[in-house]
Amino acid sequence: MGMGNHGIRLNGHKNTVDCKPVAMPVPAKVRIPLALLGANTSTFLVQKGDEVAVGQPVATQGQGIGVPVYASVSGKVAGIETVRLASGAIVDAVVIESDGRQTPWEGIKPPVVEDLKSFLEAVRQSGVVGLGGAGFPTWVKLNAEVEYLIINGSECEPYCTADYIALRDFTADVVEGVRLVKEYGRIPKVIIGVKHPPQGIEEAFKAIPGAEIKHLQEYYPVGAERMLIKETTGRVIPGRKLPKDVGCIVLNVNTAAYLARYLRTGMPLVSRTVTVDGSAVNTPSVITAPIGTPVGDIFEAAGGFKCEPAKILAGGPMMGVCLPNLDFPLLWQNGSFLALDAKDARVPDSTACIRCGRCVDHCPMNLMAFQIGKAYEARDLDTLKKIRADLCIECGCCAYVCPAKRDMVTANKLAKRYMADEARKEANK
Repeated sequence: MGMGNHGIRLNGHKNTVDCKPVAMPVPAKVRIPLALLGANTSTFLVQKGDEVAVGQPVATQGQGIGVPVYASVSGKVAGIETVRLASGAIVDAVVIESDGRQTPWEGIKPPVVEDLKSFLEAVRQSGVVGLGGAGFPTWVKLNAEVEYLIINGSECEPYCTADYIALRDFTADVVEGVRLVKEYGRIPKVIIGVKHPPQGIEEAFKAIPGAEIKHLQEYYPVGAERMLIKETTGRVIPGRKLPKDVGCIVLNVNTAAYLARYLRTGMPLVSRTVTVDGSAVNTPSVITAPIGTPVGDIFEAAGGFKCEPAKILAGGPMMGVCLPNLDFPLLWQNGSFLALDAKDARVPDSTACIRCGRCVDHCPMNLMAFQIGKAYEARDLDTLKKIRADLCIECGCCAYVCPAKRDMVTANKLAKRYMADEARKEANK
C-alpha cells in the first residue's frame, strides 16, 4: 500500500516554545502504575509502610518485555491502588506519600556497559520506554540490526513542545544518547528529523559521524513512524511490518536524552518534562514532574485554571485522550497535558456521510475511513480485513477534514480492537 504525503496542515499553537522547563514542587503523593502496556507480570518489591527513595526499584520487570518500575519521590509507601489507564486497562499502582526531600536511593550507580548485550540490559534497567507517546519498551526496539537510526524530533501535534525543548535545552544529552545507540547498535547512518531545528543543533550533531539533519515537511502526521521513515529514507513499511523490517529504528529525542542521563548517572526514568497548555490554563508552561504526579498538581504548577476546564487531554488535540479527572497520574509516555475551555472542547454535531471522499484524500495510510465505520457497525470482519482497517494509525486526519463532523477515529479504534479480539479467539481455538 503506497503512501503519498496526504495528511493535513494544522495551526501549531506552539505557545510554550520559548519557555524554559521548570521543576514543579514535589507532589504530596504519586501513584505509579505497574503495567504500561496493559499486561501486568511484574511483582511489587515494597509494601505498605516501607520507606523509599528516588530511583529505588518498587517493582520487578516481570516476564516478557517489561521494564522495572522505580520510585519517583522519596517518602513512605501508602499502599497499592488500582488505576484505570487511558486505554481502559485497569492496573495496579504503588502509592507513595512524599516527604518532600527527594532523597536519592543509595543504590544508584552508573551501569557498566561494554557491548550491545550489556547496553540493552542497561536500557532495560533504566526503565526507559518510548517517550514520544507509544510507551513501548526501548530496549526491545534497539535489539535489531538496522541501517538507519531515525531520531524523531518532528512533534507535529499542535501545542506540544517537549521534543523541541529537549533539542534546544538538553542538546548534549540528546546527541550523547544518539551516539551511544549508534555505537553499541553498530548502526551506520543517523537521520535527525525536525521541522524547526533550534539554533546550533546542526553543529552539535556533527560530533556523530554519519549523522545528518533532515528538515521535515509541514504536514501532520509527519512524525508518525511510517511517514517519518518515508520522509527521511524514502522507504515504505509494508502492511503489518515494523520499522526494523525496512532497516530502521525510530527513537524520540527525549528517549535518547534519558538514555544518556541514565548511562552517565545511573538514575532511572523517574520524571519527565511536559507541555502544559490550552485555553483554560492560566500560564502555558513546560514543567518537569515526577512520574505518577496527579495531573491536577501539574496544572496547579502552571498557575491553575483561568476558567472551569471543559476537557482535560493527555497528549495533543489530534491523538490525545480525554482524562476522566484530575487525579490521573503522569505516565512515562505523556508529553503534554491540555485543558480546554467550553468553546474549544465543544464536540460538533455529526450528520450523515455525504460521500465526499475527503477522508480518503487525506488519510496518510490511504485507507477508506468511511467504509471502516460501516463495516464495524455490521461487525463485518471480512470487509474490515479486506480494507485493511488494522493499518489505521489513529491520527485523526479523517475526522478533522470531514464536513459532516463524523467521529471516524473512535469507529476505527473500535474496529481495530474488534479485529484483534476476533484474531485472538481464532488463535485460541
